[in-house]
Amino acid sequence: MSPRDAAAASQVLVRTTLRGVDSHGIAYLHAYIAQLEAGGADPRAELQILRQTPSTALLDADGGNGLAMMSQATQLALEKARLSASATVLVRNSNHFGAAGHYALVCAEAGMIALVLGNSNPIMQVPGARTRSIGNGATAYGIPVPDGPPIVLDIALSVVAGGKVRMAQRRGESVPPGWIVDAQGNPTQDPADFLDRGGALLPVGAHKGYGLTVLGEILAGVLAGASTGPEVISWLKSPTLPARIGHYIYVLDPEAFMAAGEFQARLASYRDGIQGAPRADGVERIYLPGEIEHDKEQNSSRVLELESVVWDGLTSLAQRLGLGATLDAALASS
Repeated sequence: MSPRDAAAASQVLVRTTLRGVDSHGIAYLHAYIAQLEAGGADPRAELQILRQTPSTALLDADGGNGLAMMSQATQLALEKARLSASATVLVRNSNHFGAAGHYALVCAEAGMIALVLGNSNPIMQVPGARTRSIGNGATAYGIPVPDGPPIVLDIALSVVAGGKVRMAQRRGESVPPGWIVDAQGNPTQDPADFLDRGGALLPVGAHKGYGLTVLGEILAGVLAGASTGPEVISWLKSPTLPARIGHYIYVLDPEAFMAAGEFQARLASYRDGIQGAPRADGVERIYLPGEIEHDKEQNSSRVLELESVVWDGLTSLAQRLGLGATLDAALASS
């Protein structure tokens, strides 16, 4: 990949891990490498503008790495929002973009409100279906806070992200009840039933998670002109083929509606009202979305703490790519 794209993709993965989101950070590096090596992602892809107005753009990712392509799309959305007060950017023909919350966080740190959506291959059950029939609804938002960390929510609309099931399998653990079903629609706690045998994730709130996922699939998939439903290739199981998925980002400048000082004061009052609520027994602090991740990032001192299964995967990857000595030298100098 170009130095620009490699740096952008690395930032997404490293910062996601620093914020404690192990299911979407460095743990996936081997899979992104495998897709690049196998041809499912083009390391030299160039983001192309297909259509645009002062406040909108439709982009073609050229089958590139989703981390790099979405990072560029986010910067374009920010540029347009600074000029037009709001902007909507859609991306087609892309691949897995990692943690949706990263892009929402970037916008919030730039003083903007953001909504990020993505579509994926079918891995979630919907009410009435036996097994997987829809993606699991990557959804994130970010809101700037003047005197504290941004409010950031990053969720899958399944009960749990598929990456958490994958991490459980790598640890040799079962998953809690209510996370997944097998290929016949029966409850199961064996990660392999989902990962290897055609089972499905369950939507959060049954019809509620399903309904919100449909919105994201339409905006990020149908409207973007990306592949949808069974057309979407699993980038993990078929790394030789591009997923051709879509991404959606909406960015809003709060100063389009009120002076910055007024918005900040109202937001601070709203935040204080939530965090000042009477706490349940044993609770020391009420968190807003994103504060736990912010605290983890600040307390990390920019040092990654990796699980043994993740570290073992990294060292094996480094050795296979002829980077073992580079990794050893980096550790020696840290």
